[in-house]
This record gives sequence, C-alpha cells and structure tokens, in this order.
Amino acid sequence: MEQQAGRFVPVTRVGDVGTARVLAALLEAEGVAVRIHSEALGPYPMTVGDLAQAELWVGEDKVEEACAILLGADVNDAVGAVESERHVPIVKTRFVAGVLILILALAVVLRLMRLF
Repeated sequence: MEQQAGRFVPVTRVGDVGTARVLAALLEAEGVAVRIHSEALGPYPMTVGDLAQAELWVGEDKVEEACAILLGADVNDAVGAVESERHVPIVKTRFVAGVLILILALAVVLRLMRLF
C-alpha cells in the first residue's frame, strides 16, 4: 500500500454512509486514497438528519483529481438502483400485513355474529 504524504481535506458531504461508501469505492478505483468521516460510523451511530451525513476526505494533492472524478461520475443511477431494491420488501410486507389484518377483522366479525 502506498504511503500518503500530506494531510487529508474534505471534498464533499453526502446524506448517508452508504452513498459515501459508493463514492469512496469509485475514488479508490481511480487510485485516490479516501477517508470517510461520519457520526454514523462511531461507537454510538447517529443516523438521523444531519448526523447521518458523511464526509469524504482526500489528500491535499488529490483534491482536483477527486473533484473531477466525482463530477464525472454517474453515481445517482447506482445509488438509485440500490434504494429502489430496498423498497420492494417493504411493499410486500405491507401487503401481507394488510391481508392478515383483514383476516383477523373478518374472524372477529364472524365470532360476534355467533354471539348475537
């Protein structure tokens, strides 16, 4: 592994650690060493509002290169695909929960009809 000279400086801030990791992987694939700083990565992870944000830091000598890579990247499509995959199980879960509630309500109504 190549030793880094100089200090690291922030180049961008994103809304969550997942997006930061995608961007960090993109930068590392281009040979830019990157660090992620976020409250969500500490011993007591905070993932609400501004505390969920993550910063990407690169070496002072790689700032221009990193900015060019990030500006040229089409990361929104990759992140959007992951986000859309997350919502599929939620829709299925809501549907199953709705069906179970409907069955339970029907059972209660049938039970009440037998009592009267």
